[in-house]
Amino acid sequence: MTRKILIILFAFFITTSTHSDEVFPFYGSSETEAPVKIKVFSSLTCPHCAKFHNSVLPKLVESYVNEGKVSIKLMDYPLDLPSLKAAQVAKCFSQENQKIYLDEVYKTQSDWLNAKTLEDLYKNLEKITKNIGLEGKEFRSCLMNKKFEDAVLKSRIDAQSKYEINATPTLVINEKKFEGSFEEISKYIDKLL
Repeated sequence: MTRKILIILFAFFITTSTHSDEVFPFYGSSETEAPVKIKVFSSLTCPHCAKFHNSVLPKLVESYVNEGKVSIKLMDYPLDLPSLKAAQVAKCFSQENQKIYLDEVYKTQSDWLNAKTLEDLYKNLEKITKNIGLEGKEFRSCLMNKKFEDAVLKSRIDAQSKYEINATPTLVINEKKFEGSFEEISKYIDKLL
């Protein structure tokens, strides 16, 4: 009986502590205080997004976010079903754990994407989430959570209509779509500061 109550409480905690469609993980002390605000629209299955996340984002965090000059919000823009499901799972975590999850998803992108079936994909993703404390029934519940799925899809739909995004990753800097290369981001930010 006690175990059943604990499981119910854990499920309640997961459900009530998750993100709404308005909350995404961000880097910076406050997403509203920094003079330069960046939204990064990514698909978790996109190799260019993985390159940005693994190579460029850490440099931006070190050079600008840690100095209080920039805030960076990670937004969902799924391009396919695996990306949708992987992004949906992120919504089960706190903001800090979402960042840990996304780091691992991008670092191991080629591994978890080698799934031949949807069930294989779920098993691959659960290997990642297990290390962050989400597995079993709670993991499956998250995968089937319509609210989380809607939040991810709404991010894509809103981004498409507001910013006319046609590729990932796309950066929106101070509400303007950035059209340059990864190498030009720092110069662009410097001009805004």
